[in-house]
Amino acid sequence: MNRSRLHPSSFIRMLLLLIAVLLAAGTGVPAGASASGIVNPKQIYTYEIMVRDMKKLAERYPELIRIRSIGKSEYGREIWSMDLGNGPAVVLLNGSHHAREWITTVLLMALADRYAQAYVQNGTIGSYRAVDLLDRVTFRIVPMVNPDGVTLQQKGAGAFPAEVRPQLLRLNGGSSNFKRWKANAKGIDLNRQYPAGWGNIHNPAPAPGYKNYKGIRPIQAKETQAMVKLARETKPEIAVSYHSSGEILYWNFLTPAANVERDRQIANAYAALTGYRLVTPSKNPSGGGFTDWFIQEFGRPALTPEIGRYSGESNVPLTEWDRIWKQHRDIGGLLGGEGYKLWMKRQKAETAKGEIRLTRSETLRRWPDPTADQIAVLYEGRYTVTRKKGDWYEIRTDRGTGWVPANRTLRGPFEKPESDTIVITQGAELFDSPLNEKAAAIQKKAAEAKALEIWRNWALIRIDRKSWWVRTSDIDFVAESPKPGKPSEKAPGKEPEQGSGKVPGDGPSESPGVAPGNEPSEGPGVAPGNEPSEGPGKAPGDEPEQNSEQAPGDNPEQSSEIIPGDKPADGSDNGNGGIREPSAPGTVTMPEEEAKGGGKGSAA
Repeated sequence: MNRSRLHPSSFIRMLLLLIAVLLAAGTGVPAGASASGIVNPKQIYTYEIMVRDMKKLAERYPELIRIRSIGKSEYGREIWSMDLGNGPAVVLLNGSHHAREWITTVLLMALADRYAQAYVQNGTIGSYRAVDLLDRVTFRIVPMVNPDGVTLQQKGAGAFPAEVRPQLLRLNGGSSNFKRWKANAKGIDLNRQYPAGWGNIHNPAPAPGYKNYKGIRPIQAKETQAMVKLARETKPEIAVSYHSSGEILYWNFLTPAANVERDRQIANAYAALTGYRLVTPSKNPSGGGFTDWFIQEFGRPALTPEIGRYSGESNVPLTEWDRIWKQHRDIGGLLGGEGYKLWMKRQKAETAKGEIRLTRSETLRRWPDPTADQIAVLYEGRYTVTRKKGDWYEIRTDRGTGWVPANRTLRGPFEKPESDTIVITQGAELFDSPLNEKAAAIQKKAAEAKALEIWRNWALIRIDRKSWWVRTSDIDFVAESPKPGKPSEKAPGKEPEQGSGKVPGDGPSESPGVAPGNEPSEGPGVAPGNEPSEGPGKAPGDEPEQNSEQAPGDNPEQSSEIIPGDKPADGSDNGNGGIREPSAPGTVTMPEEEAKGGGKGSAA
């Protein structure tokens, strides 16, 4: 019997692939993210390592991650905050209120690292595409509220100035072993410092020490002051304060009856994802905690998960990490989705006029919701706006009206160029979109190009059938004398004007003025088979009534006709942009009978 033999090189490739898969599974990397991140979770994660990693993350993902100090600890350490995402809905996450609970810092740093990877690699966060989630939500993360306490717990009194070491030892009962330490380095328990039931805290310690001393007044500690100021400035949709240990979830602190069911649903979803047990609300709870205060101050949902199995009076061991990560790696999808839904519920649909321009292919959705039904995939081009809600525009297209993300559009007015011909200066940066921070190519030498339109200090130009955006400071307009009898260069409406430079059926053309190696890569348009799938189902009652927020007579017509005045100055498209036909790759078009029905509600 003949047996096929596996070539050694093929065997090696298969072995390497298997190892990569096993490594990804072992670190719990979400789909779309690689295992080669910045944060190493399996180490004693010190304040210095955290600061180093935060700076590296901000350097690697400058368009996605921003860091800043929100104050200083009692011993002068910066309390760092990190914003992950660019959305208007803010979810506040914090960790290490208690010194020995620094594994919560590890979790928050690992989530930020993996979610940033997923964003740039077109991966997912839970049930969401990372791009869809992080363009709508900002996670404001304070990974280590108590840097002095964490340092004391990990390194002992030797990490502090010599003159305060005797005092630290006295606060710890004379012991040099600080593994049980919870408080800040002044002996104040930071999670008993917030003005919510502060006078009714159960079993408070009588004096500063390693735990449970609430201080002489609320918001006494510098660390607590920084958190209160940040929360009041931010007014987040949801707050989560991570603690350890016990695998339980606090979610209610004298919550008003009107908010109980809303908060319970979020808590149940968190418990379903992690396997944690919800703590039954008490009629006489012990207060003073961050989420206790947040619920009373803002009337919004707040959770306190106790991550890791119970570990006694010490830090959760790193051997628990894989279990913790498996439980929480997709938690950002839940928290971000719920936060965005709460934000959108407060937004009102308003009538809008004018035009927008898409600078890349975009999905047209039936409702302002990243998981709503798709109507079609749109080409780059200009579209008439009819309404705005939150961070979405409703626009008119040949398929009728639908919604696109506002943060991926250019809002008019768009102006006609001084002349059709311009000269691009040598060394000018060429962009796929003014929304991009990095240039796609550099102009090798001065060259003539066709000017299509002006938007603010940008010009849309075409050179060799490829469209680019260039700053107006990098071009010179050329005055042209009309030549009698000269036929027009292009019949209006023949070719849709597209910022990506691709027309169905056209192959890529070389641009002789672009320096070799600087040619633009394919943009973030919709690739065949890459269309966003329909998101998770909504809870009953989430579906908005059709046109429920419109004033009478405010309903835009579902028309495929060209809207008067929509035609751009150069006549290069029909003013309604372009719509991918059903036969085009990546198109999703709803059946006629379904298009007449209702859609899905706000984001989940």
